[in-house]
Amino acid sequence: MHLTNHSFAFTVGAVLAFAVHVDLAVVDLTAVGWILMLVALVSTLLEVVGRSVRTRALRAGSGPQPVPARALSPARVPPPVASWDTRAFRAVPRPAGES
Repeated sequence: MHLTNHSFAFTVGAVLAFAVHVDLAVVDLTAVGWILMLVALVSTLLEVVGRSVRTRALRAGSGPQPVPARALSPARVPPPVASWDTRAFRAVPRPAGES
């Protein structure tokens, strides 16, 4: 989840906890609001800590560098062909009876 989603969940929880005054027999909306706010705060803290750990690891340079997803091995790289090169487009001789 991104930080925008966390702030949205916190906002919805605050609205449920402080602004909605409805008595339902099944659910206590105030408790649901507090739970949403608590979950949003905890997930925000986990996201920030996770980002700082990843950033610190990338800055340190300890570890192998990532390999590009579509790297071609030297054997798979097609040879360069000039636009004037017509070797691949030779005319095929046809028998005399065909048109």
